[in-house]
Amino acid sequence: MVALLSSTIAASMIVVAGEFTIPLKPEPSFYKTVEQCSMKISDQCGRSIVEAVLEDRDISKQCCIELVHGMGKLCHEEFLRFYVSLPELGVDATHVYTRGTHVWNTCVREAASNI
Repeated sequence: MVALLSSTIAASMIVVAGEFTIPLKPEPSFYKTVEQCSMKISDQCGRSIVEAVLEDRDISKQCCIELVHGMGKLCHEEFLRFYVSLPELGVDATHVYTRGTHVWNTCVREAASNI
């Protein structure tokens, strides 16, 4: 994740999908926040979450627990913004926001069933 972060810091676009926006030129603190968030989850689960959001794949219960209890909702939302800010990914903002919300809600249920 850190390699992806450091190689793609030059985003400059605005995307709106519901309440999901990316400023024309994100502040450097945006990338710092995303990098800090990436440290709160294992690389394996980080990849799994990216695949769940961008490729509509399933996510394991363990990765859901890491997402909900390790990374948290604010970090998850920052990553959604980050994905959309990368023109080389060519992702649709509405899809990322919708799928990201679905992944979060699914993981909240999964993590709650583990208590």
